[in-house]
Amino acid sequence: MPRSFYDLAFGVAPGGARKDTHYVRGSLEEVQHDLAVELAEGLNLYLLCWYGAQLTLDVHQQGQLTDEIDLHPFVTISIAGFPDITFTGPGEPVGYDFQADEEAEDETGTLTHSMFAGELGDSVTVTVDWDRIEVPPLRGKVAREGDAAVLLDGFEYGYQDFEV
Repeated sequence: MPRSFYDLAFGVAPGGARKDTHYVRGSLEEVQHDLAVELAEGLNLYLLCWYGAQLTLDVHQQGQLTDEIDLHPFVTISIAGFPDITFTGPGEPVGYDFQADEEAEDETGTLTHSMFAGELGDSVTVTVDWDRIEVPPLRGKVAREGDAAVLLDGFEYGYQDFEV
C-alpha cells in the first residue's frame, strides 16, 4: 500500500551550480528540522539568493502528489548590517540587490561572496514562518524509516542527494 509523506526539495538546475536534495519524511517536525539544517549553510543561502534555487514542500497522500508548496515566501534571511531578505518566489529575493554585487569591482567584499564562502557565521539568522504555511496533515499509512517512497526510482525515507 502506498504511503503518505512529505518531500522537502531543495535544488538548482545544472549550470554554474548544482544541487538536488530531497528529504522524504513522515512528519512536519522532521521537515522543519531538515530545512533548518539546510538553511544554516551559507552556500545554500547563496543558492537561494543568487541562483534562484527551488525550495518546495510536496505533499504525497497515499503515494499521490496532492500539494506543492513553494516555501520561498515564508523564508526571511536576517544578516547583521543588511536589510532582511525575503522572497516573492524562486529567484526573486527582496531587500538586497544581488545584481549590484555582480557589478562590484572587488566581489570579495560583497554579501554574495560572503554567502558563497561561508563567511557569515553568527551574523545570519534564517526564519521560516511555519504558522503561515498551510501544510495538510498526512492521511492513511505514513512513511517511516525503512519505507520506500515513489517519487522517482531510488527515493527512500530520509535524506537524498542526487548530486554526488
